[in-house]
Amino acid sequence: MRAFLIAAILVVAVSCSQRSADYQQVLHNPVLYSKVTGQLTDVITYDIFTPPVASRIYAYSHLAAYEVMLHGDSSYTSLKGQLKGFDNVTAPDSGKVIDYPYASMIAFMEVGRTLTFSKDQTDKIVDSLKMLAHSHGMPEQMQKNSEEYGVAVAKTVLGWSKKDNYAQTRSAAKYTVPNDEGKWVPTPPGYFQAVEPQWRTIRTIAMDSCNQFAPPPPCAWSKVAGSEFYKMAKQVVDTAASLTDDQKALTNFWDCNGFKLNVVGHTMYATKAMTPGGHWMGITGIICQNQKADFDKTVYTYTTVSFALMDAFIACWDAKYTWNVIRPETVINKYIDPNWKPFLQTPPFPEYTSGHSIISTAAANVLEHIYGSQVPFKDSTERPWGWPDRSFKSPRQAADEAGISRFYGGIHYRPSVIVARDQGVKVGDWVMSKLRMRKEQLASK
Repeated sequence: MRAFLIAAILVVAVSCSQRSADYQQVLHNPVLYSKVTGQLTDVITYDIFTPPVASRIYAYSHLAAYEVMLHGDSSYTSLKGQLKGFDNVTAPDSGKVIDYPYASMIAFMEVGRTLTFSKDQTDKIVDSLKMLAHSHGMPEQMQKNSEEYGVAVAKTVLGWSKKDNYAQTRSAAKYTVPNDEGKWVPTPPGYFQAVEPQWRTIRTIAMDSCNQFAPPPPCAWSKVAGSEFYKMAKQVVDTAASLTDDQKALTNFWDCNGFKLNVVGHTMYATKAMTPGGHWMGITGIICQNQKADFDKTVYTYTTVSFALMDAFIACWDAKYTWNVIRPETVINKYIDPNWKPFLQTPPFPEYTSGHSIISTAAANVLEHIYGSQVPFKDSTERPWGWPDRSFKSPRQAADEAGISRFYGGIHYRPSVIVARDQGVKVGDWVMSKLRMRKEQLASK
């Protein structure tokens, strides 16, 4: 009987060991990294960060993950010395055994946790990662080393983030709406104040300056019927009046309005949605999975896309507050039709250029640099908001649709979408050409 009990205990012990020793299979799965990114998107959405600020959170979080990941993969190289002022990156202790994929997710969430508000939610994400490592058999000392190194790199990145002028923009003087005719003014229904008017002063990631890819001047303002500006506004009216069902569907799909004020009778209530940058983070995960990218390539892809998003927002916001172009809704209500309303709710910042168009094109351009131009995918990122999936032949097709949705939605003039698309191409190309993140790039430099 005793022999039988000992044998039974040994069988259970062996089976438990086999069951719990698969931490690499679990924690090195690139889908897990995408899942964690999606969880951070949920926090960003819940906390109602503006699209530009959200892009900053993604960029620094993925940078931390990337700087950890590369120590386990010799095909990638550090951004130390390549990013402005990013010169002091914590190196791993050669005497400590570290699981770099796990440490990279810890670094990612440490930055994300610090830059967001809902600590209870981010703590749950971190606790879940730690539980996965423990329950799937990661050696205790390795787990401890990995967590400590992830946090150390995160602190390095967070220290660098504090020098990007973000804190100064929080306390900058209140934006004064121009009195000049033809300039942007707050729009209904909320008449919110201008969003992030100082964003162009944020330190760029890869671009040399906020206006490195400045667009040409916008169409000259005129309220005279028959003028180019008037025709541009009239085109918005005519297009909105004849939208097809598919045009309405794609416009809703790409709305990504983080804080929409709904008006029903005398009642107002707000609804939340992920930012356009969050939408492209979702697309990035889908494409990485479709292309069977391993963990390291997935981290690399997210990092470069997030860089393009952040720089594109800075370039766009520079143009917006340089020109302060009036929104179609204001022009149309004042000079064409006082009762007209756009299909989408007009966001609270100047019109020129289109943020959706530039950031979507920049992100798509980076994805096509990495995976090629013919990369079909089904975009399922909007399921939580009730919108059906949309299929695309390439990231560029998706970006073009995102851009034109703003024209269909009645919140942008068509030229703004086209010009911003050109800006996005330049931003994406610049991120991929300037930053040497893979060893073959260094060899060809």
